[in-house]
Amino acid sequence: MPKKSHFFSVFFSIFLLVVLVALYFNRIPLLDFVKASSYSPSADMQEIRDSLGLTPRALRIFNATHPRLDSRDEFNSDCSSSDPDIAVYGCYTSDKIFVYNISDPELAGFREATTAHELLHAVWYRLSDAEKSRLIPLLEETYSLNESALKDSLATYDESERIDELYVRSATQIKTLPAELESHYSEIFTDQDSIVDFYNSYIAPFEELNEKIESLGSALESEKLEIDQKSAEYESRSYAFNSEVDSFNACANIPGCFSSDYEFNTRRNELLATASELDALYSELGRLIEAYNAKVDEYNSNILRSNNLQNLVNSNSKPESLN
Repeated sequence: MPKKSHFFSVFFSIFLLVVLVALYFNRIPLLDFVKASSYSPSADMQEIRDSLGLTPRALRIFNATHPRLDSRDEFNSDCSSSDPDIAVYGCYTSDKIFVYNISDPELAGFREATTAHELLHAVWYRLSDAEKSRLIPLLEETYSLNESALKDSLATYDESERIDELYVRSATQIKTLPAELESHYSEIFTDQDSIVDFYNSYIAPFEELNEKIESLGSALESEKLEIDQKSAEYESRSYAFNSEVDSFNACANIPGCFSSDYEFNTRRNELLATASELDALYSELGRLIEAYNAKVDEYNSNILRSNNLQNLVNSNSKPESLN
């Protein structure tokens, strides 16, 4: 009987050890389950959550991080930025997600893309070292194939943060991914392409304005050069013309200066023709300047609109009306 009791004692100890080990290695999912059970999203955040197409695993992490849409003051308190000129759209801090609440229709997709972005930071935080090591070569491959799209946005991160950020941006900004990486993201989103669509939707107005500003800037440089050239031509020809008129008038006041009426009329007609050409050049110059000024107004209007959009997503700025 003592032997049997000893057997059960050993068995129970082993069982308890197995349970404790299992609990240890599954502590984060268990904690997520507990934290998720107390989360009640706002109506807007619930709509955002539904639109992301989350898998059960991602949904548990989402709910566990208690994502919240913040007003300007709330966001500046929750997600303080060290540089007021850098727009921070959201943050993942102390295992909680905060998103700057911008519902402007021109920036449709902003809240969804930002929420997905921060959720991926939470997912990366929960990955094992082995899983991260497996993904890093795939992420570097994605970067090498999409360097032009990712380089600028990753330039401000140090090496300790770069891979985390590359992991997030690969999922939210790039549709064509290595198959193994795509498979990994399918464990988070049922349709990863739709997440990229949210990003492309809200970033489109910024890109469109940048393209307009660059195009208008190049056109203004070209038109300014043409105006300067024609202005110099007009001034040079006007100076020569005025000298010729002075010479003609002086000669007309001296008897016998013109050898004949024919010479007088010929010189006079030549001056009239030159005057007509100068009038046409002056009119053309006026049209060029008018068109240039209109383009300057359009350029400045687009600059203002771009600045206002930038300010709209920067909680440290107070944007003017976009109307």
